Amino acid sequence: MAKNFKFSGKRIHIKSLSAAVASGSLCRQSGFIGIPMTHGASGASIAFAIEGAWGMTWDFYGTSQPAAGTILYWDTSAAALSLGSANDDYAAVKVVTAVSSSDGSFTGLLLPQARPVGQDQS
Repeated sequence: MAKNFKFSGKRIHIKSLSAAVASGSLCRQSGFIGIPMTHGASGASIAFAIEGAWGMTWDFYGTSQPAAGTILYWDTSAAALSLGSANDDYAAVKVVTAVSSSDGSFTGLLLPQARPVGQDQS
């Protein structure tokens, strides 16, 4: 095995959070979109999941319910998931189970980290 292997990459450690985060709530920190494993205050270091299927909530369930298979974007202006994308938004989550019309809950698969929409991949 290669001697430079560090870890699987399913979880990473984010040092010096730019803002407080809540455990289990999708967010963007240090250029990564993922799920904090614990609550963390601004400046703290935490474990951050960047892979896997997670229970999530769609904030606009009263007006739209994305179907299974829909890709949701991290809207950098609103700091929340959105259906559409602007040039600075990131493909973040693929909907696994349809969004509930009663509470907005769904299972979402975190997508591989990439550059924002509108920027070439290298």
